[in-house]
Amino acid sequence: MTIDIVAGMRVFTAVVEAGSFAGAADKLDLSRGMATRYVAQLEAHLGVRLLNRTTRKLSLTEAGSDYYQRASQILAMVEEAETSAVQGALVPRGTLRMTTSVGFGIPHLARAITEYLQRYPGMEVELTLNERAVDLVEEGFDLSVRIAAQIDPGLVARRLTGARTVACASPGYLKKRGIPKSPEQLIGHNCMTYVHTNWQNEWRFRRNGVERRVRISGNLRGNNGNILVNAAIEGLGVILEPDFLVFEALRQKRLVRILSDWETDELSVFAVYPNRKYLPPKVRSFIDFLADRFGPEPYWDLHCRQK
Repeated sequence: MTIDIVAGMRVFTAVVEAGSFAGAADKLDLSRGMATRYVAQLEAHLGVRLLNRTTRKLSLTEAGSDYYQRASQILAMVEEAETSAVQGALVPRGTLRMTTSVGFGIPHLARAITEYLQRYPGMEVELTLNERAVDLVEEGFDLSVRIAAQIDPGLVARRLTGARTVACASPGYLKKRGIPKSPEQLIGHNCMTYVHTNWQNEWRFRRNGVERRVRISGNLRGNNGNILVNAAIEGLGVILEPDFLVFEALRQKRLVRILSDWETDELSVFAVYPNRKYLPPKVRSFIDFLADRFGPEPYWDLHCRQK
């Protein structure tokens, strides 16, 4: 039996959204019998039942619910591809729902989004800032930009660029408390920490293949890096934060890098998206845009490399 899979998907999703074969048939300008036949052929092709049918209502089976989600994504991509063919170019359009941290979102991603929307006026972006790792599928996000050493298994991610942690403090603090010459000399300093890292109570430094782990303590812990950076600028203590958070303060000499001859943890900026076989053009175009904009050597890293 020959079956038009895309047509079957269109009829099936229309039945689900309308809640009936009659409603789907009206929407697609088909007879009810034809709509029923399309879904029956699709189920026969797949070898599974997609809909439970009673005299009063229709309901999705477990397989039908999963197929509906995937078919909806595929049909959206087909629609975008058809539009692209008419226009002669693949122009992203639609709404991109994304999330990232406050510390990265405000100084870096906000500017990138503005440039992206100027380039692609047919796009809309809905950005949510928070400090937790959201469930993209459960909460309906297309994309997350995350800063991490690595991404958890089961997620799909593309590395956009790098970031490294930098130990620093204000000139006033260092004048008063002294400049640490070795990791061990951090003991006794007021070391302020970010709570969503694995190293909040233990900072790691490496040099010439030797690793030093230092148990630190301080009077300020927070789930937002900007709070810690501002506290360090005000002379409260020492921080170990990503360079994209501190590079401006270092350039303006409001913060001073310490222990620069020691290597610290390297992080990456990842674009994370749901585990889909096909990536929608609106998501792919934004990821490509970010990768090009930040590059392998991001602008924030150039300042922090100066020892």
